[in-house]
Amino acid sequence: MNKGFSLMEVIISVAVITTAIVASISLISYSVSSIVSNQNKMIAIHLAQEGIEIVKNIRDTNWLLDKRGELNWRDGLDEGNYRVQYNQVSLLSFSNTSLKINSNNIYQYSSGSRTPFYRRISIVHISNEQIKVVCEITWQEKARNKSVQLESRLYNWLIE
Repeated sequence: MNKGFSLMEVIISVAVITTAIVASISLISYSVSSIVSNQNKMIAIHLAQEGIEIVKNIRDTNWLLDKRGELNWRDGLDEGNYRVQYNQVSLLSFSNTSLKINSNNIYQYSSGSRTPFYRRISIVHISNEQIKVVCEITWQEKARNKSVQLESRLYNWLIE
């Protein structure tokens, strides 16, 4: 009886083990890459939603200040492209400036570490009672441009 391995059996065993290891490493690498990509997309979606909510807050503040007329309900919401920041009560003029994240994990423009995310708010007046707000978040990931865009329509349903 032959009690050892032949050279062919050793080569086949090494090939099978190597294939399994390479496949596992490839799967792990793809999974990590997908996690980062999905995380960036979720951050972008939340930043876009925040941008829309800030514009809604400006409209709602106008209402609270009894600005409910045909034109003054949209004070501070002129047509154009803007930046917004969570702690501002007005829109900031647009510039291609990346958002920063501070030590409290709050995204803003004034302090903290730069992030890959850029936010642009576009406002279009559809009529005297309706405006269209589009918030676009862009970033680069693996040398590819990515973006998320949310759109909302704001109405003056408290018109007097």
